[in-house]
Amino acid sequence: MSSRINAALFAMRERMDAFIVGQEPVKEALLLALIAREHVYLEGEPGCAKTLLAEVAGNTAHLRFYFSQLHRDTRLTDLIGAVVLRREQLPGGAEVIRQTLQPGGVLDAEIVLLDDISRAPGEALNVLLRVLNERKYQSLSIPLMTAIATSNPTDSDYYNEPLDPANLDRFTLQLRASGAVNRREWKQARQIMDRYEGFPAELSAGNEVPAELLHEAFEAHRRVVLPPAVSEAYRRFLDNLVNKHGCTPENSLLTDRTMLVKVPRMIKAMALLRGRDRATLEDLHVLKYILTFRVPEHLYENLEQLLDQVIEEVEQDEELMSQDSEEQQQAVRGDEESDPEGEDAQQQDGGGDQDLVDQLLEAMQANGDESEKRKAMQQQAASPDDGQGQVTRSAPQQVENLDVLLDKIRGRLERNQADSESHPGGSPRTYRHMRSFDEFTDTDPAETAIWMSRINPNLPRAFHRKKKNIGGKVVIVRDVSQSMEGRYARWTSSVVTRIVDMVRKKRMRIGYIEFNHVSRKYTHDGHFFTRDYDRLVEKAGNVSCSGVTNYQYPLRDALAELRKGGGPNKHILFLTDGEPTQGDWLVREERKQAKAQGVAIHTLFIGTTECPEILDILSHESDGSQFLATPDERGGLLIAERPPRAPQPPPGQHGFPVSPPGGAAAMRNKQSPWKS
Repeated sequence: MSSRINAALFAMRERMDAFIVGQEPVKEALLLALIAREHVYLEGEPGCAKTLLAEVAGNTAHLRFYFSQLHRDTRLTDLIGAVVLRREQLPGGAEVIRQTLQPGGVLDAEIVLLDDISRAPGEALNVLLRVLNERKYQSLSIPLMTAIATSNPTDSDYYNEPLDPANLDRFTLQLRASGAVNRREWKQARQIMDRYEGFPAELSAGNEVPAELLHEAFEAHRRVVLPPAVSEAYRRFLDNLVNKHGCTPENSLLTDRTMLVKVPRMIKAMALLRGRDRATLEDLHVLKYILTFRVPEHLYENLEQLLDQVIEEVEQDEELMSQDSEEQQQAVRGDEESDPEGEDAQQQDGGGDQDLVDQLLEAMQANGDESEKRKAMQQQAASPDDGQGQVTRSAPQQVENLDVLLDKIRGRLERNQADSESHPGGSPRTYRHMRSFDEFTDTDPAETAIWMSRINPNLPRAFHRKKKNIGGKVVIVRDVSQSMEGRYARWTSSVVTRIVDMVRKKRMRIGYIEFNHVSRKYTHDGHFFTRDYDRLVEKAGNVSCSGVTNYQYPLRDALAELRKGGGPNKHILFLTDGEPTQGDWLVREERKQAKAQGVAIHTLFIGTTECPEILDILSHESDGSQFLATPDERGGLLIAERPPRAPQPPPGQHGFPVSPPGGAAAMRNKQSPWKS
């Protein structure tokens, strides 16, 4: 790498350090993005210098810079330029109004800062991210190098929805930022106080880096050599993520576009930033800036360790191959010195060298097999086994035909998400007549120009904006009474794990309740609904079963939590192995609330006894799905859709028996639950 490029990158880093204390990972990621011309997504709480960092990085480079504060009313034309209307006279006296675009904003900038991107409406966001990825708008090529997007955390405290996976994948580098106070970095906190005491930051201070140096850095990073050992280590790491650590399309975002095209470029960029023209195994650690939101959180927390393990394996293999190569060369030299007949002897025994190579390959293969055996033994020794039947991520293999349940519920979620409602921040779906002059800027430009030249009572058309019912909420209600102890508990944990993975893909918020004769809600940081999927799975894998069964309390708690947030697309997944023995076994009030709130209750009965009729009623009245899980001959669990049950006739007629607590005497005093 030339000294000029090295000096330019160093100057940019110094400029960042002059304005921002700490946030070293974000600073390095921004430099990598400028070198490789990739996009960056920064997520973090307000006030942790996300926007300031992006502004400093953009202003330090002597490039055309564009800033946009996104909000729910952001329009596409706010980002790509102005719409220009031109009147043209046609032969015969006719007049036509043509609409053209005067490029500006994103289309004219080299570095773009998109603040609060998660608040942008779909109309602007979908087109914008396609422009960022293709660096082209329609047939117009744009000079964009890097886009930096910031967002507050996507939970209920900040009233914004997360980017969907397809849009999030447009940003190669993804980081989570937090402030010095929340990180408990008190030394940095003191430095921030001293630096900004009494005066604000002035971004105009400092020297800009010439644009041609960044162009040179981009060309230089493309010439960086990626050795076979680095490629092999990265291949093994990907293989481990998928086959060893259980990364699937349901719980991860490992696209070919990013993992196979963008990551090798970022490895080269990391080598260039370190002042090298050849990548090394250590450059694989650039993945910590890429996988933040692409793999489950528990894997990301151990990412450095997982990378170090792969790097150590490849280094050992390289050392072994080097030793074998030296031994082979020594053996060949020894044969030549002890061979008095030279080439004649080789002709008489032409297979000698090939035999030696075959022996070396067999030895290497044997060493590889031994390495795999040692690795498996180390993993087995390192895996926790406390004898408590703790469920692991491999537990879903014990449940057969689980896709029947997942596909049915997934279809219900997607059906509700396809519905849309009028929303000022939604995408323009149809036209309607302008209802007030507040909608004037959202009218059809050509029609508005004609109306203004001939004002009349018929107002021009405005966009009718609609927003899909994205997100939604799911509550898992799980029976942990005494009868669920043992394999039933393990099976249920498997079902919960797969449901959480499905909800993770939809980026829906999820709640979790365990119940026996009491109801216990799982909360995270004081919130019932969460997107902390990994901790929820961990919780579901460690349960203690005891007590008797009461349906009323958990349903009451779940409906109360769903009522707080409002909105559509609300679901309860109710998992149990027995009928209630306490409380109102007909859950009359809870059924009324579910219908009033529009909550769909999906029931899964586990066991070989007859399914309680009240579960059928819950699913039937709330338009939910119903499933039956029974043990199979191999010790696993087989799930099937439970056929709808006909309404229960009055006692004494043919039909399914109703068995409330208390037996036949109690039955005579109760009406059919279908009539309650």
